[in-house]
Amino acid sequence: MLDKVANILLNPKFVNFANNTKYTVTTESLFKATGRPAAIMMDNHVDKDTRKYAATKEGLYQALCLGIYLTMIPFIFQKYGYKIAQKILKGDKDLPAFKNAAEYLNYAKLAKIEKKDRQGHKLLSKISDTLKVSEDDKLTLKEHLLKDDKPPEFPAAKGAIELSNLTGTVIGLAWIASELSNYILHPLMRGLGFEEKKKISNNNNSKTVNIKV
Repeated sequence: MLDKVANILLNPKFVNFANNTKYTVTTESLFKATGRPAAIMMDNHVDKDTRKYAATKEGLYQALCLGIYLTMIPFIFQKYGYKIAQKILKGDKDLPAFKNAAEYLNYAKLAKIEKKDRQGHKLLSKISDTLKVSEDDKLTLKEHLLKDDKPPEFPAAKGAIELSNLTGTVIGLAWIASELSNYILHPLMRGLGFEEKKKISNNNNSKTVNIKV
C-alpha cells in the first residue's frame, strides 16, 4: 500500500501538478466549494434552514474566489509579473526573450514530453521560429525541442510565473474576494430566496435590514 502511495507522490505528473500554484489553488477551491457545504449540511446540531443558508453562502463564496483567481492570475498578475522579470533579467540566458508568459508555458509543456511526441505537436506553432537562448546559440528554441532529448528548461522563467501566481493568490483571495463578497453575495442570496429586504419603522425613520428567511 505504501509503495503505491509513494509511486503516486513521486510520479513526475503529480510533482508538476503540486508545483503549479494555479493547479493547486484551483483544486483547493473546488474541494472547499463542495466539501465545506457538505460538512455544514451534515451538522445535525443546527436546524435545516440555517444549514441550507450557510452551505449555500459558503459554496457561492468559494465559487467567487475561484472565479476571481482564474481571471486575475493569467490576465493580470502572470502577464505583468512575467514582463517585470524579463526587464530585470533582460539579456540573461536564464530567461530568453519569450513574447509573453503564455509562449514560455507552451515551450515548457513541450520540453517536458518525450522528443518523439513533440514533432507535429499543436503547441509547436505557438513557439517563435527565430527565438534563441542567446545570439551565439546555433539552434533556435524550436529546434532544441525537436532535436534535444532534454531541451533547456529555464527555471528562472518558471520561478517568475509561480511568484506572480502566488502574489495574485494572496491579493485576490485574501483581499479582493473578501471585499467583493460584501457586494455580491447578499444580492445572490436574495435572488435564491434565502434573504429578503424589509423596512421597519423606528420613530418615523425607515431602516432597511437583511433578514434570513
